[in-house]
Amino acid sequence: MKPKLFVSAVFAALCMATPAMAQVQPAPPSDPAQPTAREVLDACVQNRADTLPNPFVDVPRNHWAYKAVLTMHYCGVYRQATPPSLIERLLNQQSPRSS
Repeated sequence: MKPKLFVSAVFAALCMATPAMAQVQPAPPSDPAQPTAREVLDACVQNRADTLPNPFVDVPRNHWAYKAVLTMHYCGVYRQATPPSLIERLLNQQSPRSS
C-alpha cells in the first residue's frame, strides 16, 4: 500500500511541476505579405479592410467578426474621420526623402 501512495504522490508532484504544452501549433498567417500604406488607406476609405492580409492566425475568414477585426487592426476606431488632405500629408511623410 505504501509504494502505491509514494508513486501517486511523486506522479502528482511531477504533473503539477511540469508546464502544460500546447497540443496544436498555430498555423502561419495565410498571406504574410505586408500591404503598403496606400493599399491600407484605399481599403479603409472603401470599407474593404477584409481584402487586406489577415495578420491573426486565430480569426478565420469565415468568422462572424472577421471584417470588424481587420477593420479595427488596419483602420483604427475612427476610420473615415481623417480628412483626405491629412492622409496625403501622412503618406508624403512616410515616403523616403532624398538628401
